[in-house]
Amino acid sequence: MTQASGPSLRGAKIPFDGPVQSGVEQPGQAHLRLVAFDLKDGVDAADLKALFSSLTDVARRLTQGQDIEGYLEPEMVAATANLTITAGFGERIFDVLGKPERKPAGLHDIPSFQHDMLRPEWGQSDFALQLCGDDLVTVSAASRLLEKKAAPWARVKWFQKGFSYAWGSQPHGATPRNPLGQLDGTVNPSTPEEWSEQVWIDSKDKAINNSCVMVVRRIALDLNNWEELSTDERSIVIGRDFHTGAPLSGGNDEFDEEDMDAVDDQGEYLIHRQSHLALSREQDGQPDDALRRRAYAYEDQPGEPAFPFEGPNVGLVWVAFQKNPDNQFSAIQARLDRGDLLNEWNRHIGSAVYWIAPGTTPDSYWGQELIEG
Repeated sequence: MTQASGPSLRGAKIPFDGPVQSGVEQPGQAHLRLVAFDLKDGVDAADLKALFSSLTDVARRLTQGQDIEGYLEPEMVAATANLTITAGFGERIFDVLGKPERKPAGLHDIPSFQHDMLRPEWGQSDFALQLCGDDLVTVSAASRLLEKKAAPWARVKWFQKGFSYAWGSQPHGATPRNPLGQLDGTVNPSTPEEWSEQVWIDSKDKAINNSCVMVVRRIALDLNNWEELSTDERSIVIGRDFHTGAPLSGGNDEFDEEDMDAVDDQGEYLIHRQSHLALSREQDGQPDDALRRRAYAYEDQPGEPAFPFEGPNVGLVWVAFQKNPDNQFSAIQARLDRGDLLNEWNRHIGSAVYWIAPGTTPDSYWGQELIEG
């Protein structure tokens, strides 16, 4: 969708209800606000029903441009602007419900890695809301309203802000560039079969069917030293042409398949075996380690204690969706941690994992089958 051919941004809507939650399959919008909440002491299953039924109703109305009873600032959210609101449950929700045995596989802390510099202020929470949209006023006001609705039962632990290209400035669905200038998210599911294989859980348990698991990593980037590299050096580190995204083994297009056996006249591999591409790609014999990447850039004021590099406080709010992080994110990250050339210029400083509940019907709420079933 482009501004020239599509409806006006002000009234652009993404359906809220459906088999799966929105905010996963759709191309990333211009703005991200990821809000993490912890439950207040004493919250029980009845409270969770009240909490998530209230949040779902408000989120549905916000994304569809519907009136919200008692809301005194409707002008702040009048532009729906492709707003999506996605709910993620931390593993503690299952314990509060007394249903730990129904946790999907992989819903737990990500194992620690050698290069991690994780900070507790960017750590796990009891649940999270991912708000994405193409109008920052709407995203911010919607977040504030949802935070107020949650207040009787939960408090905000942290929020992370991210940004990408403005609506209409790039072809719809184009791979965004991160603060390093790298195309980030080239390899993603695109067909219904790939979404079924990589992301959406197929389960006989109605509460779990059509759900997935979201991994959130806050990644700090060393922009000062990265910018000292030449374009050719950057391409070697990434394994792709820095400008086009085409694999260094040949081809002219970002989406051309890489040839990991291609060599130059001296017999050297064209794609370095420790490049980001080589280690993050699906490995032979491990067909499950692919996932949905949906990252946003961040830039905050200098001096943040968690930031490990000299220079500007920039990085990624890196979000990935999959069936089971044990087989997907953690398997990929273990390879990257052992030898990715890009490790010199990045550090993971935050980590959290959430279960993305199945989609809703117009008269249901997030996680209803789990909470009431």
